[in-house]
Amino acid sequence: MDMEGLSGICASLGILEEDQTTNQMVYTKGEHSLDALKDLLRFLRRDDPQTREVFKQVCRWNIVSKNLIPIIEHCQRDRNLVLNAVKVLVFLSMPIEPSSSDIPQQMEYLWNMKFSVTSSDAVAVIVSLLEGPLENLECEMFSEDDWKLLQLVLTFFRNILAIQDIPSLQKAGQFLSLRDRFLELLFRENLMDLVLVITQQICGSRGYLRQDNLLLLENFHYIFMGQEPELLVKARLMGSEEGGDAKACIDDLKSIMEEEAKKRRVSRFQRANRHSQFSGTFTRLTMGGSTVVYKGNPNNSSQNALLKSHNSHGISTQKNVWGNRDLPSMRKKVLALLHDFLNQFLSGGYNVLMKSVHEDIEKEHHTIQKGDIIVFFKVAEFVSSFQYHKCLTSKVRTTPHLLFLPSRHPRSTDKLVETLKLVSW
Repeated sequence: MDMEGLSGICASLGILEEDQTTNQMVYTKGEHSLDALKDLLRFLRRDDPQTREVFKQVCRWNIVSKNLIPIIEHCQRDRNLVLNAVKVLVFLSMPIEPSSSDIPQQMEYLWNMKFSVTSSDAVAVIVSLLEGPLENLECEMFSEDDWKLLQLVLTFFRNILAIQDIPSLQKAGQFLSLRDRFLELLFRENLMDLVLVITQQICGSRGYLRQDNLLLLENFHYIFMGQEPELLVKARLMGSEEGGDAKACIDDLKSIMEEEAKKRRVSRFQRANRHSQFSGTFTRLTMGGSTVVYKGNPNNSSQNALLKSHNSHGISTQKNVWGNRDLPSMRKKVLALLHDFLNQFLSGGYNVLMKSVHEDIEKEHHTIQKGDIIVFFKVAEFVSSFQYHKCLTSKVRTTPHLLFLPSRHPRSTDKLVETLKLVSW
């Protein structure tokens, strides 16, 4: 890798600094910033997918937060510059190759990128790029250029939505919270509504969008990933009940904690005989995050803990279980939004999208990979489960949506079917 050349390219992009007059952050683009973006794209295209040295170096220099996002936010009048910045973001946010090296570090860089995007106005600007193509789609004047722009934007959001794997040795809470924040942002900027509209137009648009049915399917797949269909249904039902978001979430958490405590007690009692002579001084980390000192056998439930906690000033280190009091309400809000989104998907584009993908699978289209078939069945399973739980909880008999349910393909192998059975969200 030409480190000196890459450094010069990144330095030519521009600089984000505070205006001395207005005290606001402004971005001053470089004289050759457009050429620099195109050169950076060439570097990324030639990047080795196994090592991704260019990707790692660009992330180490924080080019996303220092240059790419500021270009999108502050240089909206220069449409060509913004488009090329989005193209660079698409390359940087591409999913990690399973065979590549240093995957944990790559995951950390991707999560930092997702945080930067979520904490900025970039999403609003990128969504606004679709205004022209969507108008042309409505007027049946959809062109190849419109299609390419739409494909670029959908690929970008697919990549950011796909950032789901939690790095090892990291707490899941902050990552799940960021996932919900990003989903809520997509709803707020109306991207979710646009995805539904685009999905319904697959069979039109002069055949252009038909080529992106797998890309759209992946977007839905990553939107639903990590969600529970039953919780989506219950979230909407709980929305009309009294008690508030935090109380409902805390009650659920308490029941989970009590169940886990019972399991731990049973397990501890089963091991007690083996370690009956084991004794000493121990520290135990409580659920709230405080440290308690124990004397004697740690398996003895009657053993009293020393009252003094490891706190130099005697101040309790007890922490809020959620870490952030806004988390329960945010989670509840996202679940309710996803519930309504899924209902609209069922009433509009679900059958259209799934039939188009199913046709490609049956015809063994050259673009269909094994992973695409797995994603297809995952989405079908999720939607069917949602419809099932919705019917169970419905107080009034209603006519359910007629769902397209894929059947086993005659040429499907038993190995593939077994693979699908083992896959979990």
